[in-house]
Formats: sequence, C-alpha cells, structure tokens
Amino acid sequence: MKENIIFIHGLTGTKNAFNKQKKHFDHSFNTYSYDLLGHGEDRGKVVDFTLDNLVAQLENLFEREGLNEAHLCSLSYGCYPSILFANKWKRKVNSLCFIGGHYNSPSPLFDVFKHYWEIRNEDYPSWLRKYSHDIYPKESVIDPYSIISRKIYYRYGLELDENILKIAIYHRLTYDLRSDISKISVPVLWVMGDHDSLYKSTLTDLETLLPHVIYKEIKHAGHAANMFRASCFNEMYEEFLHSNSAARRNSETKKEIK
Repeated sequence: MKENIIFIHGLTGTKNAFNKQKKHFDHSFNTYSYDLLGHGEDRGKVVDFTLDNLVAQLENLFEREGLNEAHLCSLSYGCYPSILFANKWKRKVNSLCFIGGHYNSPSPLFDVFKHYWEIRNEDYPSWLRKYSHDIYPKESVIDPYSIISRKIYYRYGLELDENILKIAIYHRLTYDLRSDISKISVPVLWVMGDHDSLYKSTLTDLETLLPHVIYKEIKHAGHAANMFRASCFNEMYEEFLHSNSAARRNSETKKEIK
C-alpha cells in the first residue's frame, strides 16, 4: 500500500509550488496539495487567517481524503501549520520536511519582521515592495535567486488580501514555534538553499532544539529550494522517505517478533 505525502506551500504561493514533486513522487506515493486560506482560487478574498484555521484546513484534508497518516512536506511559512498539526496529531504524521523553514529566534530575519510589523499601516503596494526586497536581500552583485524570489513574492502578494502577509508576520513574532519544534519526535528533514542566508539566520540552535534533525543545504538555490533545483531536492527527499519507511518497517517487525 502506498504511503501518503501532503505538500504545503508558503505565503503568496499556491499548491502548484509542488507540481514537480507531485509528478516525481506519484509513482510510489499518494500525493496531495492544497491552497492555504486566502490563496489559490481564494486569493483576494478576506479570510480569517488564524493558526487554528490553518491547522483545521489540514485536518479537513485528512478527513476528506480518508487519510490515517501522512508525511508532511512544507515550504517556508507552511512549516507553521505542519508543526502545529504534528504536535496535535502525533500518530497521523510519519515524518516532516521543511524547505526554507524558520522559527522565532533572535536573528536578522526577525528584525525584518519586527520592522515591517511596525510600519504595517503604510500604503500596501509600497509596503509590500519594500518588504519583498528586504526578506530576499542580495547576497552578491550577481544574485539571481533573490531577484526571482522577490519578484514572485511581490507579484502574487499584490493579489492577496493585504492583511494576510501582515497577520503572518504577527504569527511569527508572537507564536512560540521554537518550543513546538523541540516537541517533535518524528523524523525531520530540514532543507535550505545555500543562498537563503536571511532565513538560515534563525536556525543557530536547530540541532539543540531538534537533535534528530537531518539538515541539508542545496547548492545554487534560494529560499524555495525545491523549485530552484527540483531534481536535487527530489533525490534528497526520496532518500529520506525511503530510509524512514525502512526504519518503520524494521520497528514493526521487531514488535511482531516480540
């Protein structure tokens, strides 16, 4: 029987962010993706963008598809609903994968969040343009990764209700995701693009918080590493999934022998 993977996109994105992953993994897994509240077909709509409602979305997907358990793979802000869900429904989550994941530790990234929360009442297009620039800063004179990321973020951010990105900043400033991460017991793969330094700045104590984490970086990739270098990410994630499944089968076999 095939295992399940649920892919969760990040802010301003859609479920299509994982099209290449779904195509790659469909042969050996049941794959699912969905649009976060206020995104996709609902972009522009005013929604109640709370963490509880984001978790409820994931709960509804499990119920609708009749899933008992699944691997969760999330991009950027998508790590918030996936971590909250994993701690609430421990037996439903086989493993977690975070791409560009981040949490509330003192860092240059969180200085950016604080600044843009303080000036959130500015004209939205102007606010968003500056915000997009500062969360994807250039790391060198020639840095195509930041340029691509900020253009995409700004373009699709304009299509969202303006409160969504601001509420997401509030979540990251006020919700203690760091504590939730330390409670995770399932296998975790944490993947970052090597050019994603601002988001990596939050991870200074990751291995202390989560000793069993498998941390990987993908070269020549920005924040959405699965999109910049899909084949490299797919290979990395596939190896993680298969080793995780093998370990779980061995554990079940030992239980049967006992």
